[in-house]
Amino acid sequence: MLLMLALVAASYFSDITLTVAMTPSDFVWQGFMQGNKDGCKEWPIEGESTLSWHGKPLDYMPFVYKHPDYWKVIEQETKGTGNMLCSRKLFDDSEKAYNLTEKEMIKVENICGKLCLIGADDDTLWNTGKYIRRMDERLKKTPHKCDYEVLVYKYGTHFVFPETLIKLLVPGFSKFVMKFIFKSAKEHADECRQTRIDIDLKLRKVMSEWNNM
Repeated sequence: MLLMLALVAASYFSDITLTVAMTPSDFVWQGFMQGNKDGCKEWPIEGESTLSWHGKPLDYMPFVYKHPDYWKVIEQETKGTGNMLCSRKLFDDSEKAYNLTEKEMIKVENICGKLCLIGADDDTLWNTGKYIRRMDERLKKTPHKCDYEVLVYKYGTHFVFPETLIKLLVPGFSKFVMKFIFKSAKEHADECRQTRIDIDLKLRKVMSEWNNM
């Protein structure tokens, strides 16, 4: 969700000159809460958007599942997969039921400076590869203000962080811990690590060029 917020913020504030979005969506979500409600750890908020502008909620894609089915769908999809969490069905079914319109889409063409869109096709939370490719097509067809780079990998899971950042977050145990969070990180450990190394190198280059602007 935070990376969706980063894209929206950059599309509104022209003085943001570097935007790095990892596992982003290209549309605004319905609002949701996390905690404990009727045995559910997360639930949608009826009539609420995740974001607002000058006190007015932004248009959003509503989730097709209501409470408590929302969390039950996530639990059912996650069960037995070997992943910490799976929620792609929630997003895919919602998009099929709603049919996204221009109102809910993030206006990435308004983003200034450098834009990096990063994700992996084996993300089990949402179909970020599809969303990033859709943003790429949007930018190809629409006059835009940014110099953008698309990095979509086959393997990398939801945690497409630079390898050095992963090591800082879980020092000494990054490879071990990742295998217990996502099945793909266990079955394709070397490929996922190579993805993180590649992201690390490319973001270092982007940051260096940005600092010298």
